[in-house]
Amino acid sequence: MVTVGFIVEGDSEAILLKDDSFLSFLQSININCNKDLVINAGGKNNLYHPHADFSAIERKVKGWVETLKDKGASVIFFLIDFDNSDPCFTQFKSKVYHYPQNIIVIAKQALEAWYLADHIALSAYLQQNILPVKQPELPLSPFEEIKKLKLQYKNRSIADKKFLTKDMIRSGFALTNAAAHPECLSAQYFLSKLNALNMKP
Repeated sequence: MVTVGFIVEGDSEAILLKDDSFLSFLQSININCNKDLVINAGGKNNLYHPHADFSAIERKVKGWVETLKDKGASVIFFLIDFDNSDPCFTQFKSKVYHYPQNIIVIAKQALEAWYLADHIALSAYLQQNILPVKQPELPLSPFEEIKKLKLQYKNRSIADKKFLTKDMIRSGFALTNAAAHPECLSAQYFLSKLNALNMKP
């Protein structure tokens, strides 16, 4: 069983990956992980530099990587939002400080696009039968799209992404559901990279 560590850009990602349901899912595909193997980098600026000038962040990232290795991680994922930061993913990836063997997963535009892609959990969250969103990764701010839906169906909004993540987990959000959406390519990529670890000797 391979042991995996994660370095994520913020609170919402950390909440999602530390949740028992996600850790149980990893166990089900023969991946070992626990809450101590998820490190919150405390913001995109601690992983990404728009001009690939890594002098200010290299020491921190190296420290986190070494911490995860010391705890047994042999594979390390970085999970970071795209947020329309660059013209293309390739340029964006080149500006995330990492070691060559690490795996970068970029949520386009942001993690909340995965919530839009999981219409089963979204329906439970809004207590309405929500049809699948056709292009969940298209909105520049999927969080704002979910806020609009909540205003429409529940006549109230939500002000904090962390609360939304907790609510979506309680509503049954699953990476597999998001990845099943044909237009949620970043969730598909994340799932494919996790599943590929099963194929390694």
